[in-house]
Amino acid sequence: MLLLLPVLTGLFLVASFPRFSQPCLAWIAFIPLIAFMVRVRVPVRAFWGGYVAGGIELFALLVWMPAVLERYGGLSPWLAWSGYVLLILLLACFPGVVCYGTKRLMRWGGDAFLLLFPSLWILIEYAQTRIPFGGFPWLLVGYTQTDWLSLIQIADLTGVYGVSFLVVWFSTAVFWLVWHKGRSIRAWWPVLSAVVMVLACLLYGHASMDRWGGLRADFNAAILQGNLSADETSAVLSEKYQDGYIRMANEIQSDAVDLLVLPESPTPVVYEMDAQYRAMLKDLAARYTYGLIFNNIRSEGTGEDLKYFNSAYYLNGKSELPGVYDKIHLVPFGEYIPMRKLFVFMRTVTQDVGEFHPGRENRIFRFGTYPINATVCFEAIFPDLVREFVRNGSRLIVNLTNDRWYGDSSAPFQHFSIARWRAVENRRYFLRAANSGISAVVEPTGRIQSATGILSRDICKGRFAFLAQQTFYTRYGDAFVFLCAIIVCGFTILLLLTRTKETAPSGM
Repeated sequence: MLLLLPVLTGLFLVASFPRFSQPCLAWIAFIPLIAFMVRVRVPVRAFWGGYVAGGIELFALLVWMPAVLERYGGLSPWLAWSGYVLLILLLACFPGVVCYGTKRLMRWGGDAFLLLFPSLWILIEYAQTRIPFGGFPWLLVGYTQTDWLSLIQIADLTGVYGVSFLVVWFSTAVFWLVWHKGRSIRAWWPVLSAVVMVLACLLYGHASMDRWGGLRADFNAAILQGNLSADETSAVLSEKYQDGYIRMANEIQSDAVDLLVLPESPTPVVYEMDAQYRAMLKDLAARYTYGLIFNNIRSEGTGEDLKYFNSAYYLNGKSELPGVYDKIHLVPFGEYIPMRKLFVFMRTVTQDVGEFHPGRENRIFRFGTYPINATVCFEAIFPDLVREFVRNGSRLIVNLTNDRWYGDSSAPFQHFSIARWRAVENRRYFLRAANSGISAVVEPTGRIQSATGILSRDICKGRFAFLAQQTFYTRYGDAFVFLCAIIVCGFTILLLLTRTKETAPSGM
């Protein structure tokens, strides 16, 4: 029966994310897991509690993966589900490690070390941006609160990790109060501090909403959502990719649009090699003051040295090409195969080329006098990657993505929910062009100014501005994470020194 506690935590977390979208449950989700962790006697059992909770959350929320691997990765159903289960078993180790570490510290130093649980959780969330296979920070706890705009404004100081900490701390504080039966100030101070922190964040949030929510947006963007599918014949796909986008653009009054954005999508023609397609896009870019941003495949080298890049192209209003950004953070098993000798049976999900190479620099280009940047696909889930563009001077964030792989699942909603945080963290307008949706114009507060649905042909229009001011998070990055690391390391070192002193033999 005790194992039902981490199961309950897993279910609460599942319900907190899109599409279930019950964010209030995240605030109490960790109470059962913490109760389990306190009641078990050994750290290894605490690990398995976190493992079960994480496994349930991950399995339920990432269940769209096997269909993608089967349909587009060329795997049999058995291999697709086997690979998916192996990934879940690996990712579930992260919450397991947090519970193990917390229980170990509690056994060494006493009950008070339970209060390090939220800081340890943040360190593990940060680790997920790096490992495995370059990181997969898809289900960070803070993302459950995306729609609570007044709360998430703190992200321009702490990133998403500050909200994650707040949610986990609240659960920890409530459990602490119940555990100690509220009989002393020692039992109450964690809850009181949680209330103070929430109120402080809300006050900061309201002030930030007033400051960043009333900006004057003088420019107009149009985003074309073509809903192209890799399942379509090459002839149909090519027609939609070329003439289809032109027809969509013709539906828009050109003089009412300053910037046109096309999404990442299956690529039947190559800009560098097809003169007719190149001329068509240049003519299209010339209609708009700041031109056109679009996605295509770029090649470099010849013969055995030939490399392909998944790239964002910038055509300005004079039909000139200021430059190209090559996607830096590729999708493992989607755009390249990590540890290829081990995964010899797999091919990449993308059907454009066999395998892409990563770009080498965070390129920023000027549209008129304004520097902007574009990220490609799931690069938007990496806070540090996006902030580097803004730190280097970008005044507008554009994201070109193709979520058509996910079909009518929760993945497009999860992906969009994550992407909105990059606008808040860096206080930039965020233009998201998604081949099958959700395309959107997101304001610097994270508010959705306009958005499309999924799996439909549509046009998203909205207003934006080029913003220059850099936030604390943009300038200093994940300082909050390092503060959590200092807290954990400091108390751990203090504990070890105390234990060493207590166990040292007394002098004669």
